Amino acid sequence: MQRLDDIFHLRYGHSLELNALKRVHAPEGVNFVSRAMGNNGVTARVDVKVAPAKAGELSVALGGNGVLSTFVQPEPFVCGRDVMILTPIEPTMGITEKLWWARCIWENRYRFSYGRQANRTLGSLLVPDAVPGWVHQTQLPTHDGLAKSSAAPLALTDPHGQCWSNFTLGELFDIKKGKRLTKAERVPGKTRFVSASEKNNGITDMNDVPAIFPAGVLTVVYNGNSVGHAFYQDEPFFASDDVNVLLPKVSVSRWAQLFVAAIIKYGRTRFTYGYKWTLARMKQTVIRLPVKCSGEPDWDYMEAFMRGLPFSAAIGESS
Repeated sequence: MQRLDDIFHLRYGHSLELNALKRVHAPEGVNFVSRAMGNNGVTARVDVKVAPAKAGELSVALGGNGVLSTFVQPEPFVCGRDVMILTPIEPTMGITEKLWWARCIWENRYRFSYGRQANRTLGSLLVPDAVPGWVHQTQLPTHDGLAKSSAAPLALTDPHGQCWSNFTLGELFDIKKGKRLTKAERVPGKTRFVSASEKNNGITDMNDVPAIFPAGVLTVVYNGNSVGHAFYQDEPFFASDDVNVLLPKVSVSRWAQLFVAAIIKYGRTRFTYGYKWTLARMKQTVIRLPVKCSGEPDWDYMEAFMRGLPFSAAIGESS
């Protein structure tokens, strides 16, 4: 084992107070890195007069709940309190090696707590003597081309105009309730378990249960803090009893269903824990959609609009 300060130069960050800084939006300003565990430690974008740390340097939280949360910063940045900046002693160190060392530091979080911070001892932290060979062979994914659309952008017509009309969800979808499955009954498996979550497309984990709903439908949380979050499911799945499943009455593409999901989510603020979006209420819920001259939903227009949005190319072809 070797000491961390044998690999990196360590220096204290800027110790800036966020509430004393002017917040801005990119591309103005620089990232403000705090002791947060998420979002690469970045909690704001700020305008500062001090010289920022360089892109490619590492930030390490020295205390708080996120102690030893370590990130490679891809852009110049400034720091809040109790953040250390690490610069590789070897200037040719690549991004994959930096990420590996960041993980090594992160794995030592258990040694510290709110009452035992890493301010004075980070440099003496023991880490492996050598980097495994597979680290240098790893190819990192990039964001190149991720923001592309899969079709030409299409203007959104006026939702209050004659080209839109009201529909109840019950007119468009067969709406069914999920089934109760307790935590004690769940064991790891290969079937998606969709529950009252607003993250990861509503998928909590994978379970050894039969799928009870097909792919190509929407799931909507009707209960809890995540009420109204709607997702398109592209694989068969099991839905919990906190979820209502919307099965289109006619063939509707993934893109058009994503359009509907966005509208459903927009209306989620009408419901709370005390006023749940129950099956009966959901069937009667009115949404407004683009229509053809015949008055039927214009699914083709909805698909074309969604295909023209940034990042739509990352979704792939509709199913």
